[in-house]
Amino acid sequence: MALPDIQPSWSGPAREVLERAVERHGGWSTWQRLQSVSLAPRLLRGMVPAVKGLGRTFSLPPRLVVRPREQETEFVDYPTAGSRGLYARGEVRLMDPRGVTAAHATAHRGTFRGLAKNRRWSLLDALYFFGYALAHYHALPFTLGEGQCLGYHRTRLGKEVLEGVVVMLPPSLHTHSGRQVFYFDSTGVLRRHDYVAEIIGVWARGAHFWEDYEEAEGLLVAKRRHVVARLFRQSLPLVALHAEFSSVEVRLAPPEP
Repeated sequence: MALPDIQPSWSGPAREVLERAVERHGGWSTWQRLQSVSLAPRLLRGMVPAVKGLGRTFSLPPRLVVRPREQETEFVDYPTAGSRGLYARGEVRLMDPRGVTAAHATAHRGTFRGLAKNRRWSLLDALYFFGYALAHYHALPFTLGEGQCLGYHRTRLGKEVLEGVVVMLPPSLHTHSGRQVFYFDSTGVLRRHDYVAEIIGVWARGAHFWEDYEEAEGLLVAKRRHVVARLFRQSLPLVALHAEFSSVEVRLAPPEP
């Protein structure tokens, strides 16, 4: 399968991994038709949400609508019924039930500097972090070819051998860090994802395990995300974040005639 707009740095086994992953996660035609992924959060726990103020300074919305092709995430009924939050390509906005903007920031990432990284999160902070994370996650693996492939290696997950690709993502992309590593099983399913959550701190090195996949409209969607601390490639037993979703709904545009 030929992928459009893939950087020439993708060659050999790394390119084979990417092509297999795109096909296994739904195929390029499904990605081109993807309009939104709607998720109902069931559980959020771990060191990061606990320290950053979950249940105190920000809440878990009852529904999330992710539009990964537009790099947008909508928080429905956030922080209260009828209100909503919108993350869009680095911009965050809170709107009241009348649709009036209550808070807005166009360059919110720039506020996470120095000691400010240690702060408890506001509603806009949580909207930015989870908004960009979900927008990027649900664009994977389809957009990986836009980044520069830096390397390929193998690792183990239990008895399984995973193939890993090291990628430098485009600087315009709002995500955890520029350099990330993506690990796929032999069928092309994304199983592990390593990064540094830079807005938390350079020490926030995570190994993120993608679990409990559901297929909806041909698209694979992970319903459980388990992130633990990481030392180099070694995952550690400290749970940074654990999220579970009770339902998934995928909307696709009608196929072209």
